[in-house]
Amino acid sequence: MWEGRPLQTQQETQSLSEEEIDRRAKLLFGPDDEILLEWTVHLLTSRRDTTTRLIIALIVVFSVGYIWDGLIWVPLALIIVALAAAPYIFPTTYVLTSEGVHLINLIARDRNRWSRFKSYQVYPDAVQLLFARTSIRGWLLRGNLLFIDDADMKQQVVEIVSRYLQEDNIDDTEG
Repeated sequence: MWEGRPLQTQQETQSLSEEEIDRRAKLLFGPDDEILLEWTVHLLTSRRDTTTRLIIALIVVFSVGYIWDGLIWVPLALIIVALAAAPYIFPTTYVLTSEGVHLINLIARDRNRWSRFKSYQVYPDAVQLLFARTSIRGWLLRGNLLFIDDADMKQQVVEIVSRYLQEDNIDDTEG
């Protein structure tokens, strides 16, 4: 697995497969962009208590739905829940580059330039990049939440993010 730093030597580049080089190239915003850090988090397996509660709640909800209206709506509800909970159910890969941020999982891909964010907030297990409220997306969505399992990785993420954004210590609950 890649160690979370940009490719710097020709020897490292030669040891990678063509598919891996193509995959990394697609993550870049432009020719001057470089990958600063990359990591993968699978919340479903790393948060066992939350996962247990989620599975019990889903079984209860789908059982009630089945009893109430039969099997017709249960598959549709299952698809909707899977799409909504995709960042939790499927592993998510986070990539920080010199130009922006990428979030990649089985269902969705999201990439934003640093200029789309106004600030960031640090949480015990995540760093949230807050959208600037200059567009409809900035008003509707709070930002991108980068989950981090490791304390050392969190420190690296905060260092990289602080180069591009300023920390938001104000409680912004006004909408």
